Amino acid sequence: MNLFRSKTPADATVGDAPPNGDYVKGQSEAHAADRAVINERNSAVRQAYDRGRRDERARRPRRHSAPFFTFIVLVAALLGVGAIYLGVSQGSFGRGGQVVDQKLAGVTQPATQATRGAADRAADALQNAGQRIKQSAGESNTATSGG
Repeated sequence: MNLFRSKTPADATVGDAPPNGDYVKGQSEAHAADRAVINERNSAVRQAYDRGRRDERARRPRRHSAPFFTFIVLVAALLGVGAIYLGVSQGSFGRGGQVVDQKLAGVTQPATQATRGAADRAADALQNAGQRIKQSAGESNTATSGG
């Protein structure tokens, strides 16, 4: 794309006469000179643009992203949207809160039962292991004292 080129037809000749050789040579030299000026301007513009970008980067401190903080904000926004949706769909925020409480109770009840069951099994296993240790300690004491 040439910004300085004319929009008129190039080298309009008078009548059907062929263009003069010297004229054509002068035109090509003029075009070469124009191209050199344009290329020089383009490189100057590019250098000025690059210098401006460097200056702008140096002027502003670089901001570091915080992916964890972004994630927390996103989760909070999603929870807010969910709360608004429940409030609108249930007719009030109070009823929406009751729905959330019921869902949480339904989800946590099996987890609570599983946790209690695992804790009970672990307590039984520890108690049995303690009794076995007492029995083996008692047998070793009687064997050494009676022997």
